[in-house]
Amino acid sequence: MMREHEFDPTNAETLEQFRRIPAFSSLEESMIQEVVRMSRMRKYDPGELIIREGDYDAWVFFLIKGDLKISVKGVEVGSIRRLGDVFGEMGIIDGSPRSASIEALTPTLVVAVDASILDRQTAKDTYLVQSILYRIFCEVLAVRVRELDKRLTELTASKG
Repeated sequence: MMREHEFDPTNAETLEQFRRIPAFSSLEESMIQEVVRMSRMRKYDPGELIIREGDYDAWVFFLIKGDLKISVKGVEVGSIRRLGDVFGEMGIIDGSPRSASIEALTPTLVVAVDASILDRQTAKDTYLVQSILYRIFCEVLAVRVRELDKRLTELTASKG
């Protein structure tokens, strides 16, 4: 059963754990503290859904450890395994429902960031964190578009 814990944004060990996530490694301490305030640590058991296809929510996830399965309409389409892998960002960008389900295959630990908080705050650091999150989303999407382009090129070449 999923377990959730809040972080202490003043705890040095917590801040160091966030720095290990590649997306946050170059942030200033005040920005990391702002991200920590919006975040929860979540633990999932094998077989638990982290994201359910079709749901609406404002959570973005950063994998700390675990092996995750991505499925669309019940068909496995990919996996998530690397420290710092980002998932759940698409719905935050355009407000659409979740396009896939993400299931824990092994005991899993993620940092869950509540992006809806960004819409309710006006602090300068919040704007900085928002721009950082969107930069992360852009980098993730750029990698995915490149991978898709490569696959399409390979498919086109194999048919021709």
